[in-house]
Amino acid sequence: MININKNIIYSSSFIILACFLGVCNDAVINYLSPKGIEFYHFVFYGTPIYLLIPIYYLLIGKLKKNLQCTNYFIPILRSIIFVPMPILSFIVLRNISLPEFTTLNMTTPIFGIIISILFLKEKINKFIIFSFLFGIIGVLLVIRPGFDSYSHYYLPVLITAFLLALNGMLVNKYNNVASNIGFFIYGGIFTHLISIIFFLFDPIFIDFFTFLLITISSIFVNIAIILWFLACQKSINFFGSLNSLIYVQILFSMILGIIFFNEKLTLIPLIGAFFIIISGLISIPAQIKQQVN
Repeated sequence: MININKNIIYSSSFIILACFLGVCNDAVINYLSPKGIEFYHFVFYGTPIYLLIPIYYLLIGKLKKNLQCTNYFIPILRSIIFVPMPILSFIVLRNISLPEFTTLNMTTPIFGIIISILFLKEKINKFIIFSFLFGIIGVLLVIRPGFDSYSHYYLPVLITAFLLALNGMLVNKYNNVASNIGFFIYGGIFTHLISIIFFLFDPIFIDFFTFLLITISSIFVNIAIILWFLACQKSINFFGSLNSLIYVQILFSMILGIIFFNEKLTLIPLIGAFFIIISGLISIPAQIKQQVN
């Protein structure tokens, strides 16, 4: 029982911290995207942060060992899946608010539950069902399809959420094909390579403040990626229910949106956010029940 609790505590803690760092990164994108900064400018200037880890392992003579895989297709596939995510984020955050963006990203747990049942063969329980239903209701209250507030920019966010859930499933199912560091390095190859190529055709020079923001954001997002990987790796048998904890992004996003962007959700989306938070809370007993079973 102790091991069960430890796995749940570690995985849940990693997810919550990753969510906070991810929202901080989204907030920086939300601030910079209207200022002519494209995704490839952002990723290009953040590349040195990404390269610190492979350089470190190269210097200590362990890079080759960490890059070895029993199946290279999985980490390469994850890297390809990562590519559209920053592109879509930059496009969307120019047109919708940070709370809306983060709330729509809360469909990730819904996709995660579906994927865990279909591909990981995890058993469903009543807590997962309640978590799923509260999440669905909350998201519908936020996006209100068919009403005047609906935006076609909501769709790219849903695509990003699905890709994130798919990425987590690959780590969960194939966690032994590569080392933690190997997964991290392979995961960023295509995104950084494409950004460098695009930057060469459309270079932009930034001021020190913008560079500082991008550097801090890059540190946050790379740590978040590592924590997300570790959480998915440790959540064997309860990946679906763990995903519901991603809903804590709502709180972080609303706080940052109010403090830095003077943004707020109207009454109906706030009610939707409340349903989403309840969904996240229900995920804890759902995780325990899944692992026990």
